Amino acid sequence: MSPKKGKSSKYVCIYTDGGPEKWAFVVVKQNKIIHEESGKYGISASTSNDDTESEGIIHAMQYAKNHPDNYILTTDSQAIIAKVNGNTANVTKNPNIRGIQTLLNDFKESHLPVSLCIKWEKRLSNEFMARADGLCRRK
Repeated sequence: MSPKKGKSSKYVCIYTDGGPEKWAFVVVKQNKIIHEESGKYGISASTSNDDTESEGIIHAMQYAKNHPDNYILTTDSQAIIAKVNGNTANVTKNPNIRGIQTLLNDFKESHLPVSLCIKWEKRLSNEFMARADGLCRRK
């Protein structure tokens, strides 16, 4: 889904990550962090990075839903992108993809001037991806 065109061509960017037992996201507007959040999810013996990655995306999307704007959400998980797009080949666990898809549908059906697209970017490819990664690793 592409961001809707409006008066401004600037998008709010959200960078997400998941790590051992933790998820995080960083919200960036005009190259400045305006919000960040992280939390614990599951226990290490039964939680995969796909689980925590998808949990971070869900929390980020809920934030976006409550703060209408045009968003580009970036993840470093190709597996999550594939699952959201319906390709489950070569994926070992099944994170909460249904929750992500439900939230994406909410954005599509919204009558507000709001949109969200999800894209992949290489891990630690910029300072904001690195910040989300660091939030996942903090004790």
